[in-house]
Amino acid sequence: MTDPDDVPVAAPGYVPDPAALKALAHPLRLQLLDALAVRGRATASQLAEDLGETSGATSYHLRQLARHGFIEELAGVGTTRERWWRPVTGGWTMPASLYRDPGSAGVTAATVAGTLLETSHRRAMQFLRGLTRWPLAWQRVVTRQQAHLHLDPEQLRALGLEMETLVDRYRDLPAGPDSRRVRVELLAYPLGDPSGSGDD
Repeated sequence: MTDPDDVPVAAPGYVPDPAALKALAHPLRLQLLDALAVRGRATASQLAEDLGETSGATSYHLRQLARHGFIEELAGVGTTRERWWRPVTGGWTMPASLYRDPGSAGVTAATVAGTLLETSHRRAMQFLRGLTRWPLAWQRVVTRQQAHLHLDPEQLRALGLEMETLVDRYRDLPAGPDSRRVRVELLAYPLGDPSGSGDD
């Protein structure tokens, strides 16, 4: 069982164990997970087209992602030959203890986190390069937040929980006629030398 203090959010959704995280570490599975998050729901064929893969490969790796709890099949949609998938309800969170593990779990956690951050950065840069192709209404509301704060660990945790509550409020809003899937990211982390005060 995961220590609640080891998970940075109040509603972490699915919390993978080391074995599930190891299964996720396959490069194509991480790409599929990201592409599925962007689409919201998709078939193996759609994701194969997105990623330039065969539908046989994407179908196999989607089943593995589902087996390990990262995605789920949409009930009552599609056929046995063309199943529809979506990210697991509630999302998933990697507990901090996996990063601290001195063995293979720590290496895997670092690899997964690094790949996810690289993918996130690549998507953000891709969007910014194509920003002017979007309607002006969308261009005007693009947001990037950065602030430098002086916080202790408890304050940073509280900030994270407040942000989670705010995002959840918007997650529960009904979709409007002009709604699109929107990715929300805000990184908050300590600066400076870990052994010092961090007041750089």
